[in-house]
Amino acid sequence: MQRTVRAFIYGYFRDEAAAPTVATIADQLSLSTSAVEEALERLAESHAIVLQPGTHTIWMAHPFSGIPTDYTATVADRTWFANCGWDSIAILALLGDGTFASKDPLTGATNQWTVKGGAIVPDGVVHFLVPARQFWDDIGYT
Repeated sequence: MQRTVRAFIYGYFRDEAAAPTVATIADQLSLSTSAVEEALERLAESHAIVLQPGTHTIWMAHPFSGIPTDYTATVADRTWFANCGWDSIAILALLGDGTFASKDPLTGATNQWTVKGGAIVPDGVVHFLVPARQFWDDIGYT
């Protein structure tokens, strides 16, 4: 069941550019609310998704963010929130050419790049403040 719930979550993010609610997952998959909540808890325990603390609300299903962030990916007329710059690029790798943007942490200015044919224009640098081996120490703020 976890695999089915996870697949539904990703399909929903792809199609709706938002996280599904427990009620939506239960309704669409003909499952009980408690069964969905249990599946979400197990997915979170295995780091397949991240739930907002103390809830069954989907915060992250990498590379998608269930909450507004300073990182976006846009394909055609649809925009998704990402958890970081790396995730913005990953959304485009999954869904196709488009643009990704982030806000400069120093100035607040929006930086934007284009992905066309798998190439990123213009060149840029992605800086990670935390080594990858420590991402899950505090995944919400890495």
